[in-house]
Amino acid sequence: MNTIFVIAKGTFGEAMRRRILNVFLFVALALMIMAVAFSSFTPRNELDLIKSMGLGVIQISGVFISVILGINLIPSEIERRTIYTILSKPVQRYEFLTGKFLGGLMTVLANIGLMSLVFIILLLIKERAFDKDVVLVLGGEMMIAFQLMLVSAMAVMFSVLVSPFVNFFLSFSIYFFGSITSLWSDMATSLGHLALLNQYLFRVLGWIVPNFENYNVQNPIIHPDTHIQNETTYTIYCITYAVLYSLIMMFLAIIQFNRKEV
Repeated sequence: MNTIFVIAKGTFGEAMRRRILNVFLFVALALMIMAVAFSSFTPRNELDLIKSMGLGVIQISGVFISVILGINLIPSEIERRTIYTILSKPVQRYEFLTGKFLGGLMTVLANIGLMSLVFIILLLIKERAFDKDVVLVLGGEMMIAFQLMLVSAMAVMFSVLVSPFVNFFLSFSIYFFGSITSLWSDMATSLGHLALLNQYLFRVLGWIVPNFENYNVQNPIIHPDTHIQNETTYTIYCITYAVLYSLIMMFLAIIQFNRKEV
């Protein structure tokens, strides 16, 4: 466990120094500040716009940071040949891969944590009170964090299978399709006599492709009339899903990494 922590800490420190991640961070912060500057709407519509843009910016920026960081964690070590030095020491391959994943995840969470903090401060300044809207936004930011855990695990898993270039498009493609799972059932039922076959097909794909759509909480936050029947149960389900699915992807990554010649 100590070895994993040391690798994670080193990965976190190295990743936080990457300029490209800082670019995403500063652009995201600038967009959120611009969102709060809107004043040409009614107070309710203005607040909805601020919440929508703020959470959207945090989510999209987090996805980009997760993918760009995840696809390079292992290949960069191989390219610089530092992996040979590390694995020549009493370090197991699963410890190395787990440490790299945790370090990358810490970097992602640190970045979106800073964005979330700035967004909450801006929201508090705008509303001048810590009310229900702020609590809902905090819940939305937590859901985004677990969604990004899934994205990071997926990118790391593919990093031991394909090149960073392929991984980039593969990760974003799966994220896109995993974010529109509700459309799959609609497509299946609209195909007439082929509906039954396609329902089974989409159901199988639903088990394979991570369901990122569950974590898109912007609509219930922006439109309070849209309610989840049991928010506590739903939140626990989404958190459990993210943790278990990430563990499965990391388990598959470790199996493949053990077979990989490096």
